[in-house]
Amino acid sequence: MAKWKRESDDGHRAGFRAWRQRGEQVGNLNNYAEFGFILTEIEHAYIIPRLMQIPTLPDRIDPWQLAAENGRLDGELRLAALPRLAALLEHANGTVSVALAAGVDEQGLRFVEGSLQTEVELICQRCLGPLRLPLRVAVSLALIRAESEPEFARLPSQREPLLAAGADLAVADLVEDELLLALPQIPRHRDARECEAAGYHAPPSQPTPNVGQPQAFAALASLLQDSKRSN
Repeated sequence: MAKWKRESDDGHRAGFRAWRQRGEQVGNLNNYAEFGFILTEIEHAYIIPRLMQIPTLPDRIDPWQLAAENGRLDGELRLAALPRLAALLEHANGTVSVALAAGVDEQGLRFVEGSLQTEVELICQRCLGPLRLPLRVAVSLALIRAESEPEFARLPSQREPLLAAGADLAVADLVEDELLLALPQIPRHRDARECEAAGYHAPPSQPTPNVGQPQAFAALASLLQDSKRSN
C-alpha cells in the first residue's frame, strides 16, 4: 500500500491527491500495477530536478594535485567562453560536455584522460554554406613540467604531452586546445548532395587526355627528327 508522509504539506501533495481521487473513481486504487507502476513511498518532491543539475567546472586547477588525488572534471562550458575556438565558428552557440579523469599510471606518469563532446557550426569551404559538425574528442594527456625532462622522451605513444610547468592551469584553455586540434583543416560537407542543397554546383569535369596513344603533333615531330638524322 502506498505511504504518504507529512500530509500537512499540501503544496507538494496536490498531484498525488488528484491521482488518488482518479484511482478511487475507476476502482483500481488497490491495484497500482494496472497504472503501470507501484508507488511505495515519496519523500521529496524535487528529486528529478536535483538529479538533472549539471556539475560546475572550476575555473583553474592544479593538474598535478588533481592527478595525485585521482580527481575528475565533469560539467559543461559555453562555446562562447572559448574565444580562440569561437573566432573560427559561424556561431558560438551551445556548450561542450567535459568528462575527464586524472591519475597516475603504472609508469608513474600523471595523466588526464576522458572525452569532450559538442557540436559546432562552421562554413563549408566547398559551398560556403553552414556545416554542423558533431565532435567527440578522446583526450589522453600526460603531464610534463618541461620538454627536456626524461618523462617527455618516454611518453607512451597513446598519450600526448601536456606542458604544465606550474600548479595552475585554466580548465577552459585545456578544453579549447583539444577542440581546436580536432577541427578539420578544410571543413566540407561529407556528402556533396548537402552542398548541392545549398545551391552549389560542381564545375564540369574536363576530359582526360588519352596518354596511351601518341599525340598527332608529337608523332609528327618524331618523324621530322628521324628525317634530319638520316640526311
